[in-house]
Amino acid sequence: MQPLPTSRRSRSLSRLLATALLPALLLAPLAPASAADADGGAQQDLPERAGSAAAKSEGAKSEGAKSETAKADASKADDLRGFDSQRSVTSHSLPLPGGALAYTATAEFLPLRDGAKEELAARIFTVTYTADSKTPAAGPRPVTFVFNGGPGAASAYMHLGAAGPKVVAFGPDGALPPPPAPLVDNPDSWLAFTDLVFIDPVGTGYSRAVKPDETEKRFWSVDGDARSMAEIVRLWLTRNGRWSSPTFLAGESYGGFRIAKMADELIDQVGLAVNGLILVSPVVDFAAIDEDGILGPAWKLPSMAASAAALGRTSGTPEQAAAAAERFALGPYLTGLAGLDYGRLDDARDVFAEVARITGLPVETVRRQRGRVPMGVFTRELLRDRGRILSIYDGTFTAPDPDPGAPRVPFDPFLKGTVPTYSTAFAAYAHDALAVRTEQPYRLLSDRVNRNWEWPRMSVPSAVDALQTALTLQPALRVLIVHGRTDLITPYMASRWVVSRLELPEGERGRVAVTVHPGGHMMYTRGQGRAALAADARALIAESLRPR
Repeated sequence: MQPLPTSRRSRSLSRLLATALLPALLLAPLAPASAADADGGAQQDLPERAGSAAAKSEGAKSEGAKSETAKADASKADDLRGFDSQRSVTSHSLPLPGGALAYTATAEFLPLRDGAKEELAARIFTVTYTADSKTPAAGPRPVTFVFNGGPGAASAYMHLGAAGPKVVAFGPDGALPPPPAPLVDNPDSWLAFTDLVFIDPVGTGYSRAVKPDETEKRFWSVDGDARSMAEIVRLWLTRNGRWSSPTFLAGESYGGFRIAKMADELIDQVGLAVNGLILVSPVVDFAAIDEDGILGPAWKLPSMAASAAALGRTSGTPEQAAAAAERFALGPYLTGLAGLDYGRLDDARDVFAEVARITGLPVETVRRQRGRVPMGVFTRELLRDRGRILSIYDGTFTAPDPDPGAPRVPFDPFLKGTVPTYSTAFAAYAHDALAVRTEQPYRLLSDRVNRNWEWPRMSVPSAVDALQTALTLQPALRVLIVHGRTDLITPYMASRWVVSRLELPEGERGRVAVTVHPGGHMMYTRGQGRAALAADARALIAESLRPR
């Protein structure tokens, strides 16, 4: 764990950074390089090609030819420098309500070079999906680069959970599926309105540093990560001849923090202004979720209230409970915490009683925590009488308490449960559908990356300044922030607070939107949440491309 400045507040954030977004106790299993029948059989493995020109217009043929020429030139350059991209190109079809969508999938490694001599430092695994049919009159098709978070997470969560053409079939209520998890066609795939590039940062997925002990840590920091991923975006646009395409970035959890940093980095170092950012369950400013402060507990209170209502511990619907908790959190709760005198706790009994009513916890538990209910306490105590614990990633997901007498829950039941689910599903999908052939283990969540991440030593991590800079320098930039209402680790109220403090004139505040849907951190494990997320992303891209 990388320490931050030595104050109680900073120590709390250090624990949060190392254990909350990617639990340090969670050692990621290494998925097999191949498994059987993820989507009903292998797709045809095709050689690199210029495309089926007969089915395309002259404009589309020209764009496709340029792209294939760029790929061929890049391949020759790689050959000369001894780099094997292990490119695999396959053809597929996705049934959608408006008709079948034919698309091409390209799985390959991209070289990440570093230093004055541009020596090969890492091999970055990417999966690209491009629609085969194009409409020249509409201009170049947009392309969205997609990341997950951690730090230390591969992109399989967003890939096989939300945006890709195939998704893991969770239960209707978001319950984990029995192994091996089946893959099904995604009716809400973002491929319907944008080409997609899923990227695994160094040390995650199949991506590796060439000399792990020497070079990988230079990419395992806030700035090093943003620079390296911005370089991969630049390289992909160059090799695919897509500089004229509208460009978007999407990231989940720390991935949202990452793409805010990348937007600034791309402007500064690459000369690219992206059209839009899609942040899914992000933390933009870590100070906003610090449980030792005053704001952090306030912003988490509505998500706790929604979770308690969903589990029947309080009255009303989750939406009603959250709305009431918002009003309390922004008023009496904040002033109550600010004026709390530990020597006169009885003066705060009304505040403690209201927190207990909102959260469904015993008032004595709230009093013992001095009104600031940590997530670990809430998830452990709410259903203690039933012998169950909650997930901080979704307060409506419960599991048997594995050790009721322990002071802390040893792991998060939902997050840890998703590791074998997505790991084996992606390994099978990569082998069977994408024709990827490698003995490299797939690292869905890398504890090694997370533990060795270099956080700022003299400040709390924040991407607010980077986001403000991008909004200032790119007047057409649109930003979408999407949250699940019962996400207890990155609460929606924290993002609302951050957005309310962005310096945007009266007529431009609509450039940044925060939407909230039923579900948790990964709201897309439920069909309703996945559809809502896709609708939000489609609207953001459409609005960004609207002529002005």
